[in-house]
Amino acid sequence: MVYPIKTNPVFKQYIWGGDTLKKKYNKDIPDNFAAESWELSCHSDGLCTAANGEYKGQTLKSVIENHTDEMLGRFKYEQFPLLVKFLDAKNKLSVQVHPDDTYAAAHENGSLGKTEMWYVIDAKPGAKLVYGLKPGTSKEEFESAVNDGQIESVLNFVPVKKGDSFFIPCGTVHAICEGLLIAEIQQSSNTTYRVYDYDRTDANGNKRELQTQKAIDVINYSFAPKAHSEKSFASGDASCSLLSECEYFAVIKYSLKGSCKITPFGERFEMLICTEGNGTLLYSGGSIDIKAGDSVFIPAKLGKYSARGKLEFLRSFVPSKGERIVE
Repeated sequence: MVYPIKTNPVFKQYIWGGDTLKKKYNKDIPDNFAAESWELSCHSDGLCTAANGEYKGQTLKSVIENHTDEMLGRFKYEQFPLLVKFLDAKNKLSVQVHPDDTYAAAHENGSLGKTEMWYVIDAKPGAKLVYGLKPGTSKEEFESAVNDGQIESVLNFVPVKKGDSFFIPCGTVHAICEGLLIAEIQQSSNTTYRVYDYDRTDANGNKRELQTQKAIDVINYSFAPKAHSEKSFASGDASCSLLSECEYFAVIKYSLKGSCKITPFGERFEMLICTEGNGTLLYSGGSIDIKAGDSVFIPAKLGKYSARGKLEFLRSFVPSKGERIVE
């Protein structure tokens, strides 16, 4: 059966998390505390399950493996390529970096690398994040700053507000600071190299492990943060913005008041994550209600579908090489 599959998330309780996901989205979080909510995941570290319909209770991974043609259409993958999360940063995340596919395959048991993007759902006044190194910082200068305990002196801090988005290619030093709620679309990887964690300790008084040398090895020291330029267009009653586009994913934000038709870019799966409001998805076999905090896997064989209501959601998928998402 082909229908939009809503998912049950997997929660991660890291030391920097909070209770925003419970307060804003009424997530059923253990102890009302979570740092990450893995919303659409086939990764072994956090397997989401179907929340509705015939496949209810089955992992999304098993549904895709058992119904590959219906779920993935004509695009097949050795490893399922994407992972979608909510991040609740009550406190700072570690300063970190992710490897590319080649390095990860060689050093992390065949894992994918990790390129990602962030969409800022909410931001407290004065919120900021680390987006790369200060321009011109060399590998030698970075290593010296790390060894001298002065790493923050070479980090590129940028102010953040609600509605901002950031593209984080592999090799980019980054860190989310406190007071941010973020939606993250990324390659399906859980490989992170921490290089600095503010000397924090866990409940047992232990500092979290750092992977400083691997981080130094994979950093792209020539990365230059650029001002983000969104491509905007209309779809029915929706205002749409292409937030990110690379070889691994494309992400489009829909701000809808009314209804719009959605035509897939070829026969491929899509993922939706609803950040605000509520409404309905309509397809040839019926409809499902969605609300802020819900996530939905759209099978490749579903075909055209529509959204109706007052809501904001992010739509992500894997583009083909050379494909133009917005003319």
